[in-house]
Amino acid sequence: MSEATEQKQTEASNLSAASSFTPIEWLMALTLLSIVLATVVPQMLSAGEEANQIALLQRLHLVRRQIDLYRESHNGQLPAAGRNSTGDFQRDLASVADRVSESKSGDGSGLPIETEFPPVNPYTQQSEILVIPDPLEDHHYSGTGRHGWVYSSATGEFRSNLSPQITDRSGRLINQL
Repeated sequence: MSEATEQKQTEASNLSAASSFTPIEWLMALTLLSIVLATVVPQMLSAGEEANQIALLQRLHLVRRQIDLYRESHNGQLPAAGRNSTGDFQRDLASVADRVSESKSGDGSGLPIETEFPPVNPYTQQSEILVIPDPLEDHHYSGTGRHGWVYSSATGEFRSNLSPQITDRSGRLINQL
């Protein structure tokens, strides 16, 4: 072998050895990456949770406002009063939906106008409403069943149908909001 070829091979092997990481360097890089991920991931998860809670509160406010408008325009009578019909409840609220949309555009609340009714529960991805002709009890909105929402046609109470294990940062039950 020529001396020039041997020198090039030696330089190439020195270059590859110099550019690789030692086990200690790999360990330090992985440790730093773990610390960064441990910091960033919980913040991203809590931001998603906070977005769900804000969306839920906006949707609860929208439907509760429609219930109040219906009550005001029907001499204190509630939508689907004394009945357990989801269809009756939705028909009754449809009569005031246009007024809610109009008032949202100029009331400065910053709440979005929902285009679909009933709105989707952001936690369960369900939009169906369970209508109860009696006052609501804890088991009516415990997160069981296929309903995203629960409404009492006796009291006008409207809640999200969520498991009682779901809480906000302060420990309040989301299904109690």
